[in-house]
Amino acid sequence: MANPLIDDLLASTDIVELISRYVPLKRAGSNFSGCCPFHNEKTPSFMVSPTKQIFKCFGCGKGGNALTFFQEIEKIDFRDAVKELAKTQHIDIEKYNLNTQKISDESDQKAKLKRMHSLTQQFFLAQLKESTQALDYLTTHRKLSKNLIEEYGIGYAPDKHYQLIQLLREKGFTDNDLLEASLAKKNANGEIYAFFRNRITFPIYDTMGNIVGFSARVLNPEDKPKYLNSAEHKAFEKSKLLYGLNFAKNYIREQQKLIVVEGQMDVLGLAKLETPVGVATSGTALSQDHIKLMKRYTENIFLLFDNDNAGHQATLRALKLFYQQNMFPKIIKLPEGFKDVDELSNTPEGKSAFETCLMNAQDGFLGIYHQMRSELDMTSPIDKQKLINTLFELIISVNSLTIQEHYKQLLAEKLGFAFEILDAQFKRYKTTDGKLILNQQNRQQQQENTDRYQLHRDELVVSLFYQGALEKYLGDFQGATTLFDIITIIGASKPDSLLAQALNNKLTPEQISSLNELGMWRDAQLEEHQTTEKRYQIILQAILPILQKWLQLALKHSALSAEQKRQLLELRKKL
Repeated sequence: MANPLIDDLLASTDIVELISRYVPLKRAGSNFSGCCPFHNEKTPSFMVSPTKQIFKCFGCGKGGNALTFFQEIEKIDFRDAVKELAKTQHIDIEKYNLNTQKISDESDQKAKLKRMHSLTQQFFLAQLKESTQALDYLTTHRKLSKNLIEEYGIGYAPDKHYQLIQLLREKGFTDNDLLEASLAKKNANGEIYAFFRNRITFPIYDTMGNIVGFSARVLNPEDKPKYLNSAEHKAFEKSKLLYGLNFAKNYIREQQKLIVVEGQMDVLGLAKLETPVGVATSGTALSQDHIKLMKRYTENIFLLFDNDNAGHQATLRALKLFYQQNMFPKIIKLPEGFKDVDELSNTPEGKSAFETCLMNAQDGFLGIYHQMRSELDMTSPIDKQKLINTLFELIISVNSLTIQEHYKQLLAEKLGFAFEILDAQFKRYKTTDGKLILNQQNRQQQQENTDRYQLHRDELVVSLFYQGALEKYLGDFQGATTLFDIITIIGASKPDSLLAQALNNKLTPEQISSLNELGMWRDAQLEEHQTTEKRYQIILQAILPILQKWLQLALKHSALSAEQKRQLLELRKKL
């Protein structure tokens, strides 16, 4: 059923202009192309069609219209995407008199989860005001001001099993709702109880400012684990959200810097140091999605993980991920004796000391070099090789050959090696251990691309004979007539096939969308070739295996007459 709001929204949105806000696009024939914002790639496979108002990535497979793109790039649900895009297009949603609860069943479920978390947050805030122990812990022990506590929405989950459960039940939520939201757990008797108890709570927000989860820290140091985090659910994907981003994003844009730290208290520590540009992951490892989210705000990234072995390893892993996205963070090194920025923020000299640390932040590659050199015995050939191999791994993660050369030159200088010797060693490493690393990074994407191509090959052939695409490329070229005659007879042999439906303009909206997306890929391959003969050769080479298969099946099919089969045999000779 047509939705007038969605129709008007898509009609008023120029998909090229929208996507250009996020992705640099270049003209590619009648379409536009660029590197896909949804996966890491060096060669552009992301296409945008201004005429069809759709996009398609032929690397990762994502595609759709302007609304689909906006929903995916902003990591928001369908309902929020409609609302936000309507604002940018100055469309008044109210005049459509829609029941927005029915826009999407999935959106309804997400909305329910968000309402539960909003009510839970109100409960935790009220409980904090009543708990002198929790307030004293935050203000005296953690040295947080009441303004900061209020600004970041810090609350308290009381040491009671059923108080929150009863509140949410009274609001109309079922036990299954609470379990799905990760606000309750079930005991051996089948009874549910509050998941967070006697803990300081930190709300986790999505990109639209909705609370979708919590991270909760122990109040009693004897309790374990130190942190409890909400489990993932339909409204909460840990790999796509960053704690603190909703508070920091305006400062990040203004100051053009972002600092990645380990936890919530470090984010708050930066705020205490008057540098409120910190973000942290929410109970999960740093991911490519996290990095893409940061990249939307700035590429000037600083890493500030704990000053221990686990923190150093996290820094190394993070650098590899950033390098794969063509981003080159700096590493902030804290003064001796401080494990993290939270500790530093609680000292009188913390602000000035941190400003110095920030000013002296090192390029990530150099930071790893100096850190490892201080920990290893550089007179030991084994330790020296360990340092070299670790830095080679970093260099391999870099996409830019120019920057790879820069880092190799830098490493050679630091180690006192001739560049030619180090470069030869790097090339050997790249073809042995390094090859395994590269294969791990590329194997999955390559396999997905191969599978996707095989899956769509039949549809790609059909797309050539839909809505005059073949005539567009070949005009009245003799080969085009032969191909079309063959396809027409093959289509008659199987009236219910996708080919027959395309020839007779009886496709479903989903089939039309799929063929249009494949048409963009086809356009990109053919429009750069100027001569009709060259285009014909490319088309024939691409579709011949499928065409031969269809021919053989058609010749065996009882739906064709003897005359039609004779015609097919004659036409096949002309290919």
